[in-house]
Amino acid sequence: MAKQVGPVFITGTIDGIIFYKLGDTYYLRSKGDYKSAKRMRKDPSLKRTMANAERFGVAARMVKRVYYRQLPGTVRKPGLFARLTGMVNKWLYQGHTKEEAQELLMAHCQVLAAKQKATEATPVAAVPPTTKPVQQPPAPANQKPKQARYLSNWKVKRNGRLHIPETATTSRQECINPELLKE
Repeated sequence: MAKQVGPVFITGTIDGIIFYKLGDTYYLRSKGDYKSAKRMRKDPSLKRTMANAERFGVAARMVKRVYYRQLPGTVRKPGLFARLTGMVNKWLYQGHTKEEAQELLMAHCQVLAAKQKATEATPVAAVPPTTKPVQQPPAPANQKPKQARYLSNWKVKRNGRLHIPETATTSRQECINPELLKE
């Protein structure tokens, strides 16, 4: 996705380029090769792709039933749904039937739930409170903030041009050996 920049932002389509707004930012992209989903489903060169998409859809539906209905909320974590879907998709790809994949998924989810219960049941060792809170020494008021260490004093200005301070140019000229310049 390319971002639109400039004083004028547009939405719509011009010569196969789609201009659109997503949130507060304007983007553009090229139009897809296929005109319709119907043509994509019937194209013989994409038969394998459509079979993979169908298998992935079956896997996602299987995981959805188990994930939202049978897994407790404490077990659900970001990325777990995708990981389970990938596992079921792999099992289906390896030739397991839907019923076998469902049983494997249920067994795996029971293991996940058991691990979660085991971690909840383990008591956390109590840490005795300290008698005095540790305090940081206050920083002196006259202390300067730390400066970053750079190899040179050259800077890039906001307009994109390079600014070379006078001290840098003089010290650079002093480093050149005058004897080499005579030859």
